[in-house]
Amino acid sequence: MNQSITSKLDSISDYIKQIMIDQGGVGLSVAIVKGADTIYSKGFGYSRIQPGIPIDGDTVMSIQSISKNFMALSIMQLVESNKVSLDDPVVQHLPYFRTKDKQQSDVITIRHVLSHTAGFPSDLGIGNMTAPNVREIFSDTPTEFQEALDYYNLTEEEIDSVKTREDITKWFEKVELEYPAGQGWNYCTDAYVILGDLFEKVTGIKWESHLEDNILAPLKMQRTKSEPNEVERDANSARYYLGKEKTETPFPKNTLSAPIGYLYSTANDLAKYLSFHLTKQPDILSSELVAEMQKPVHLVREEWRFGSKFRSYGLAWFTDRYKGLGIVEHGGGQMAVRSLVSIIPELNLGVVVLLNFDGTAHHDICDKIIDVFADF
Repeated sequence: MNQSITSKLDSISDYIKQIMIDQGGVGLSVAIVKGADTIYSKGFGYSRIQPGIPIDGDTVMSIQSISKNFMALSIMQLVESNKVSLDDPVVQHLPYFRTKDKQQSDVITIRHVLSHTAGFPSDLGIGNMTAPNVREIFSDTPTEFQEALDYYNLTEEEIDSVKTREDITKWFEKVELEYPAGQGWNYCTDAYVILGDLFEKVTGIKWESHLEDNILAPLKMQRTKSEPNEVERDANSARYYLGKEKTETPFPKNTLSAPIGYLYSTANDLAKYLSFHLTKQPDILSSELVAEMQKPVHLVREEWRFGSKFRSYGLAWFTDRYKGLGIVEHGGGQMAVRSLVSIIPELNLGVVVLLNFDGTAHHDICDKIIDVFADF
């Protein structure tokens, strides 16, 4: 590695060490790719406070909504094999799919669901409230769980009755659209369960099996998992710590809703994933369809723009501009999980930042890495 790159990486390490002090961080792992090569992989702090296990590039961590990108890539593989078209109405493949107004929902396409332009409200709750440990998550006060149900307009019987992805698709019958399909943008995390259901009905294959055989194995992402119990048992897996008190949170798990945010990966594995999206190799999806995923479909809502005039959403990618450079990224977060993957095509650069504490360190670190490599 040349001296210039080495000094850049050293300055990044120094910055991250300072961020960890300034933000009272527990642990984070970072990987950087240039094209097909991982040029940096480092852990800072601890994957678990007790007994003080160091974090590294192979520590398995919850990636939350980055999971959506894997669901979208799987759908695009169906597009490539002519099993579906992006502009197929969802109801063509899932005849039982409907919202309160069937006429409106009959025109919702796969592309609409992938791009969050279907018209669904954002905070539906059904995807996350079906987690097996949901009562533990909402247990700070005796009434917190009921308050969460009330917030989402859900009942205990309702969430207990959901056993399959098809059940979640059918649950959408009670949903009222906020705008006609394609005429707005609203981040509806729950809707990606519908894509999982659609994938399984079209192929007759469990989505996780396809993911393993057709994405993870070819990319050699051997430490990316969908099974939470396996991850919890892994000696090099993270736990998550909230606030200044660093309170350990319930482990994020929900196999039913894996497509929305319940996959687990490592900085090193996600580096390989970003290299694929940068180089289009190995050939698990045509370069045209990889590009289609990264193409903006709709500007995001004002509260999602963070002052940007450009921030948009494609097919499981946010697109934006940073100091004149095009950015393609997706983050994730829940309680004390924070994750971010970002590619900067003009620099042939990819950045992965995974945290096991809350805050904004993932964005700060990513911005710093871009600054260093763009010589800003």
